Amino acid sequence: MEDFSGVRVDLDAYDIDDEPDHEAFAEFREQALRALARDSAAFTYRPSTLVSSICFARRDRCDYIGMFKDHQSAFEHKPWVESALSDRGIAGIPWKYVADEEQLDLERSVAGGPLMLRRSRTSGGTGLVKVTTPEEMAVHWPHEREAFVSVAPYLDGGIPLNVGGVVWHDGVTVHPASIQLIGIEGCTTRPFGYCGNDFSSVHDLDRSVLDDVDHGTHSVGQWLRENGYRGSFGVDFLVVQGRALFTEVNPRFQGSTHLSSEISTREGQGCIVLEHLAACLGIDAPTPMPLREIGRGGGSHIVLHAPGPGRSRIDGLDLASKLSERPDVRRIDVLTRPDLVTDPGATVARVTVAGSVTTTGFDLFSPWTEMVKDVATG
Repeated sequence: MEDFSGVRVDLDAYDIDDEPDHEAFAEFREQALRALARDSAAFTYRPSTLVSSICFARRDRCDYIGMFKDHQSAFEHKPWVESALSDRGIAGIPWKYVADEEQLDLERSVAGGPLMLRRSRTSGGTGLVKVTTPEEMAVHWPHEREAFVSVAPYLDGGIPLNVGGVVWHDGVTVHPASIQLIGIEGCTTRPFGYCGNDFSSVHDLDRSVLDDVDHGTHSVGQWLRENGYRGSFGVDFLVVQGRALFTEVNPRFQGSTHLSSEISTREGQGCIVLEHLAACLGIDAPTPMPLREIGRGGGSHIVLHAPGPGRSRIDGLDLASKLSERPDVRRIDVLTRPDLVTDPGATVARVTVAGSVTTTGFDLFSPWTEMVKDVATG
């Protein structure tokens, strides 16, 4: 799509279905209809109306392997998902849902400490804001059509974890866990923006934490299965004082999927992409492995985003030459190009690294801290 449009978009803020009349989509549809005119199959990182409609028009020749957009979209509504999971006894962030009309009553609560405000549908750290004063709350209150906002106390010092999984018709399997990189200066301008994953440091956590995450992921997957979900999903947790609190479900492939699949393949196990395909084709689930026993080969990747404030043209190869000076760099990919207009927040590069890059998820080991800042400032 970016080849047709000449623009690299911020995938955490942009929805391909928001611009149905974009001229680039017409060319994409034509090319896709031609490609799927013979026996074929299609699956997506995340379902969209655009791709679903193309596949329906080729249903006699193309198998659409995945969920229909409107069915999948329900699982992206965070208040519905977390309320249902809370009712099943899954411990999570103590969100409260506050109507717009009751905002003034909530402002008194800021005196007790910082609060998090969140929209009902978010991705990659968008739609989240931390407020410390009534004035900040008034400025940052997200006004949505639903006319309510999710509010929770800000939990300082937690370690953000991510784990992938697959929902099958007869079970749930889990895939390697990671410490999620969030809001790191030089990688993103968003305070809670996604910046990558560390699959190595996660195994330094207490075994009981990984067992809790394993159990929680299976419980979430079972709920998804009971509600008609199939295929890949992800779960985010926040480890606070040795306890893993459920944060959110990602009902799709994730930013961690690429390296997770590489690690699973390296260990001779089914990767999350292969298992997604198998599950959506109705194949029986394999015997699940304990989370603490998988992904120990580890590795990390760091995702760099365009700083903004406006659109820019960035030479990804120049960035790669600077980052590849490190001997532990395995690969640099997803590079933007100077012939593309790159939106603020769009991915500029993904750097895959041997070993660990963090212990907290909110900062990087030196010299990575200095390197990503140097890259971000040109």
